[in-house]
Amino acid sequence: MKKKVAAFDLEGPLSPMDHAMEVMRIVPEGEKVFAVLSRYDDLLTLEGRVGYEPGDTLVLILPFLLFHRIKPEDLIEASKKAGLIKGSKELVSELKKDGWYIYIISTSYCQHAQSIGERLDIEKENIYCTDLKKMDFNKRLDKETSSLLKETENYILSNLYSDGLDSGGKDLSIKPYLDRFFWHELKSTAISSLMDEIKVMGGTRKKEALKEIAEINGVSLSKIVAVGDSITDFPMLKAVNEAGGLAIVFNGNEFSLPYGTASVASTDLRDIRLLMDRWVENGREGVKQAILLDSRLQTPDSRLSKEQGYYHWLEGVGKEEMNEILKLHKEFRKKVRGEITARLG
Repeated sequence: MKKKVAAFDLEGPLSPMDHAMEVMRIVPEGEKVFAVLSRYDDLLTLEGRVGYEPGDTLVLILPFLLFHRIKPEDLIEASKKAGLIKGSKELVSELKKDGWYIYIISTSYCQHAQSIGERLDIEKENIYCTDLKKMDFNKRLDKETSSLLKETENYILSNLYSDGLDSGGKDLSIKPYLDRFFWHELKSTAISSLMDEIKVMGGTRKKEALKEIAEINGVSLSKIVAVGDSITDFPMLKAVNEAGGLAIVFNGNEFSLPYGTASVASTDLRDIRLLMDRWVENGREGVKQAILLDSRLQTPDSRLSKEQGYYHWLEGVGKEEMNEILKLHKEFRKKVRGEITARLG
């Protein structure tokens, strides 16, 4: 029997906190700065900027963390505030007892990913995350760089931030200003080389991590279950789905749902177990049949009950139906992650 391997994104499926945003909250009005940088991250990803990966927001915020003297200990303290998604600890425990090999592939800084992994009893070597070992948090910024960062921060707060950034109303202002700041003005400072050292575990790097996991376990991507929810996950989800594996989108957004095999909208991660069990028993067809034909799921909105998850088979779904699925998932993202975090890409 082939190994049963599952890889989970962390923020969304396992923990509701956006750790980077929580760290930026240490900075005065840092949450607003983070919201703008997160929107900029979406714009760069959609543009297909060469060398840029979704989730590289974690590099974009580093100059501001250095400017405000944030330390690794602060990252750890912020992580301690994180909750776990309902049912995540129980699901991981049950899966491990049933012989599953469980991995985390997280865009998060390792201080956070490993902290959550420890709480879920997932081995450190099974966690892929953004390593900041090469980052010198004690580096003092020169006056010119500090002045540039202060000016930029003030401009972001005064001119680029607004509620509902995901509507795109500020995009034409955000993009040119931050393009100039990150790719021209900041390049002439010593901070630029520090940023170049950090490789965020997002986008195609998540896909490469998944390939490494497959190789370690002697299986192909067609035999892996991947669980994700956001823009940083779509290359991983897409790779697994196209290979014939099972890509589950849990409370997903518009950037992830189009790339999944199936989806679950729920407040409890244990609701994905139904799909994983059917996958083991009868592969993708078993999952499809469970969602579309199982008598327990024969309701107009494809759910098991009011208390349990909403299930959808995503392959071949038309635009109109996908929009309805997206509305449902957005509702659950808000319930599980909160209004502000739910809006982030």
